[in-house]
Amino acid sequence: MKRLFYITIAFTAIALCSCKKFLVSDSDSRFTGEYVFGSESDARKSVGMVYALFNQDAYTSRVSTLFAGNTDVEVGTAVGASPDGGRRDLWSFEATSSNGDLLSVWNNAFSAINRANECEYGLTTIALAKQPNNPNYLNMLGEVKALRAYWYMLLMHHWGDVPFSIKPSRAGDDFYLPRTGRDSVLTWLINDLIAIEPKMLWADQLTNGIELINREFVLGMIAKLSLLRGGYWLYPDMTMQRKKDYLEYYEIANRYCKKLVELKPRDLTDFQTVFMNQNKYIKPVNGDILYEVAYAPGFGDVGWCVGVSVTNGLNFHSFGATTISMALTPTYYYSFDTSDLRLPVTVSLVSYNDTLAQMPINITGMAVNKWNRMLVPTPLGPASSKGTSINWPVLRYADVLLMLAESENELNGPTQVAKDALRKVRQRAFPATLWADKVDNYIATAAGGKDGFFNAIVNERAWELGGEMIRKFDLVRWNLYGKKIAETRNALNQMGQDAIAGVGTYSDLPDYLYSKRNPDKSVTFLNRFRKYTGTVPAEYTIKTNWTRALWNTSTNTPGNYNLWQWRGYTDNSGQAPVRYVLPLHGSVITASLGSLSNQYGY
Repeated sequence: MKRLFYITIAFTAIALCSCKKFLVSDSDSRFTGEYVFGSESDARKSVGMVYALFNQDAYTSRVSTLFAGNTDVEVGTAVGASPDGGRRDLWSFEATSSNGDLLSVWNNAFSAINRANECEYGLTTIALAKQPNNPNYLNMLGEVKALRAYWYMLLMHHWGDVPFSIKPSRAGDDFYLPRTGRDSVLTWLINDLIAIEPKMLWADQLTNGIELINREFVLGMIAKLSLLRGGYWLYPDMTMQRKKDYLEYYEIANRYCKKLVELKPRDLTDFQTVFMNQNKYIKPVNGDILYEVAYAPGFGDVGWCVGVSVTNGLNFHSFGATTISMALTPTYYYSFDTSDLRLPVTVSLVSYNDTLAQMPINITGMAVNKWNRMLVPTPLGPASSKGTSINWPVLRYADVLLMLAESENELNGPTQVAKDALRKVRQRAFPATLWADKVDNYIATAAGGKDGFFNAIVNERAWELGGEMIRKFDLVRWNLYGKKIAETRNALNQMGQDAIAGVGTYSDLPDYLYSKRNPDKSVTFLNRFRKYTGTVPAEYTIKTNWTRALWNTSTNTPGNYNLWQWRGYTDNSGQAPVRYVLPLHGSVITASLGSLSNQYGY
């Protein structure tokens, strides 16, 4: 069903040419508003045009993934010794207004927003005007409202205050809109979703299930937008502030998390199965994933730019090759409890070479193990690269549970509601035999105070959602971004120094990583978590420089990874705000005829 639906979307997006004109009343095109929204099937195709813009590089391998690659969890790969004008400059906080990726994402986002505005207009003035109680039309209306909110959220994440419009573009309109404050935009979007949410359908009532915006996703989206509205953000004067009314928005987030849990509870799917399902194109309703972006056949870069690394330079195998651009930090890997079942699902210490033999990776190349192109139902082909069709998870039920725990704690402290929400997430993370210690005792200790419980949520969101590119703007809204970057960089430096010296806080971590090759081409590691001090068994013939690679012994300075990764943020105390807001592309400023300019020191 997914394939048929998105093939339809792909052809619809081409056939309907310009969405800016297909509702113009005096157009002589046969694609008038009456035609496009005159039936459910045609209205569905029109709404599909909004979804279709998820299939552009601006989303698949830019704003959904690569733009988030500079935190204590996810980082971009191969940041060089100096800026290069490309995506790596975003990772090192050195982007300029000439960066082409900024323009493509900006344009794609506003195209999606305008298409959503067009559809909202057609649905309200034509489809619902004729059939005001049609549940499918009402859900479509909720879909385009939520899609618009999602794209505005992405824009505000990366550019702060942005131009805001909820009307479809028309000839003669003022296209030179100034920025609108994030607080006003978020408040409007939250109220807009609150109004439509009760009229929407659950995923199990929709033919395409979690591949369409549904009621449970919108409930979670209201909570997510509310926490964003109640959080901190960077102002042009380079201060981090939150609005005085922030608790009102924590209350909204709390209320809508509870509403989802009460109206549509569900057990958490086995953690590995959540992502195996995505790799296998399986899309269960009433599971952990509330909504995932569905990529048309031949589209989508999950398993290409993010996931396990696979090479195929000589086309020896049928799985194709990756260009992995996102990795996970060593400090993140070693923050896990070694018995946490999420660790091996989240982090890969191997890649696959041209012969499909596993190869130990370098410590700075830890890959996101949740997605692997080798697991898709039918091999993608020897020359394949992009276009894996593996869906991208936008919101999971576990995320909602953690938002519930966070908002409850902020409002009332670590109540039973907060503890139960955290408990449900941690119970999935550990074998039942360890629940007494790893779940019950852990939560009891964390719940000793509001601050301690908040710190537990900060950590849990990292362990649960690692690689899903959510961390960056969690850190922003908590006002912890600088602190976490500094902690990570300082810890990496110390890991390297302690490995060389053989003493210190991190000296028990592996200085070298030993592994052996198995007959099936897999690799077995001897000492993933601890330094091996005995005689290395003879079969462990592969020796990889590990934590010692984080320090340059020739210069007695940090390794290049530590020096370059977050280079644009220089405060090792973590007190200074991070300039995470991106510059507007120069052509956007020029085209605005003076209504827009760069801020934040750009």
